[in-house]
Amino acid sequence: MLKFDEAKANVRELDWKMPWPPPVGTCDPSDPSSRYLWSISEIEAAEKATTLFAADVIYSDDLTDLFFSTAKKLMCHGAKKVLYLTLEKRYNFSLDELDVVANGYKHFRSFFTVQDESGGLDDTCRTCFVGRQIDLAEVPQYIREYDRGMDLEMWKIMYGSNPE
Repeated sequence: MLKFDEAKANVRELDWKMPWPPPVGTCDPSDPSSRYLWSISEIEAAEKATTLFAADVIYSDDLTDLFFSTAKKLMCHGAKKVLYLTLEKRYNFSLDELDVVANGYKHFRSFFTVQDESGGLDDTCRTCFVGRQIDLAEVPQYIREYDRGMDLEMWKIMYGSNPE
């Protein structure tokens, strides 16, 4: 998918509690935290980007709300984008449900309509995101010591009602 000799990757801190676009600033060598500030050209590049990646971003309902709010704002500006999101369901005992649950997972799934392998959409959910779970058997594994386990998932998420 990525042509490494042609692709350019940028990594930036994105605070989901802040509105998009993030505050613009300049790097001040005396302030190490300023290296994470965005420039106008980086905001423009993010809006022109076609592929976004996120990993281990689903922990709680509140953070999931903030993540998808930011994703929506970013994905509806500029070029058509696809978000590849990976998560590992982590199970904990919930006092609310009095059971062992994967915190945030059910809420995460409520943010998008699921596209099945034939391209059809699950009509149980009406959102602006459409997602398709990627079969991890199709994804090469380069770190042999890591056991992916049954609770690791990867999703291809598009913004809008007409995913490819």
